[in-house]
Amino acid sequence: MYPALLKLEQEGSIESEWGVSDNDRTAKYYQLTRAGRKQLEREVRDWQPAQVILAKFLSAEPSA
Repeated sequence: MYPALLKLEQEGSIESEWGVSDNDRTAKYYQLTRAGRKQLEREVRDWQPAQVILAKFLSAEPSA
């Protein structure tokens, strides 16, 4: 997971900061940037047609 987070951070899709978790441990927190939110919107929009096709395929009655 961390290589993917590093890649997203280098691309500018997310940003991180160090903080303290609920159990008083040091933790790195990530959040989407404006560019990351726009990219996510594009990815969701691009995925929706494929999702519709897959749903139709998976719900189709098998041929005899």
